[in-house]
Amino acid sequence: MSAGRGAITSVIVNDNIYVSNGYHEKASDAKYVEKYNIPNNSWSVLNSTLLPKRFANSETYNNKIYIFNGWGNSHLEIVDLATSTVTKGAVNHSYTGNSGSAIHNGRIYVFGGSGLNGAATTVFSNKFQYYDIASNTWNPLPNMPTAREAKGKIVNDKLYVIGGFNGTPSRLINVYDLKTNLWIDQYTMPAGISGHALAVSGNKIFIVGGFNNQTFLAYFDTTTNKLHQLSSNMIPRRHAAAEVYNNKLYIIGGSTTSLTSSAIKSIQVADINEDILSANENNEDQVLKTKVYTNAARDGFVISNKNNSNQFEYTVFSIDGKPISKGFAYYNKNIDLSKVRTGTYIFSYKNEKGILQQVRIIR
Repeated sequence: MSAGRGAITSVIVNDNIYVSNGYHEKASDAKYVEKYNIPNNSWSVLNSTLLPKRFANSETYNNKIYIFNGWGNSHLEIVDLATSTVTKGAVNHSYTGNSGSAIHNGRIYVFGGSGLNGAATTVFSNKFQYYDIASNTWNPLPNMPTAREAKGKIVNDKLYVIGGFNGTPSRLINVYDLKTNLWIDQYTMPAGISGHALAVSGNKIFIVGGFNNQTFLAYFDTTTNKLHQLSSNMIPRRHAAAEVYNNKLYIIGGSTTSLTSSAIKSIQVADINEDILSANENNEDQVLKTKVYTNAARDGFVISNKNNSNQFEYTVFSIDGKPISKGFAYYNKNIDLSKVRTGTYIFSYKNEKGILQQVRIIR
């Protein structure tokens, strides 16, 4: 992009990805819409008159972008892509920042977040509502089961609210049935994730980046209700944007720390066709045969790997996803964690094939 941008929001229309709002790497608000043309691999500014918003939402309908919520103001702005002009819609009187949104049949569903109506950002919201585009009105829905900052996507008439933050990264996936207007299911992920981006490809919801685990990449299969973690060379990032186009996952912007100077300019693309995902799953099946042995006499454990004594890097996470320590270890040799305090942790590393592995450890 023209500049590093964090806390952004995006939509995709035809061959273009539109990135709105957020903040610059130089600490100023990004009050413009920037367009990325995928076939031409080029960026251009579409409109630079937006109101300042950070951690806002955007959805698209009938060649217009609807930008709303966020920490900054309660206004709904509507960008007409045919004329590049901005008009205002109905004010959201229950606006938040870092909320989730998804669009379905002319309704924009908005859920969770923090800083309800401009309150302190530490106050988390369980508000659930929809904006009806035809009538230009905001309407209430049954509250989320758990108040939190959140992200979500709609697949087959169901809204999947994945992860989020309410003091700790959330492991929850809540499911809302748009036909019955009821919260119907809840699933638990192996680890909490927050500050992530979501994008849909068929029945799969891709989860990209994160506040604590910035290289996190996975997808939730809505047909099996299972989470599959993936390995990639993604640049670490959080509060980024993600879109899917022609079996490719695009990851845009974001940041690496709370400092605006850490905002990222780059856009990356990954192939997510079924053959690649299947190959990753087959590798994962093979890796599961790796054995982990406790070594009580030496206060540690051993990860076996036949005929392999290579060194690898690891990170120890708390159960809520917070990194505790990092280091290097060797296959088939004792891994000493005597300096880690008593508790339950996730030992995370990538094997020699680059596949992410996680071992639950209790010290």
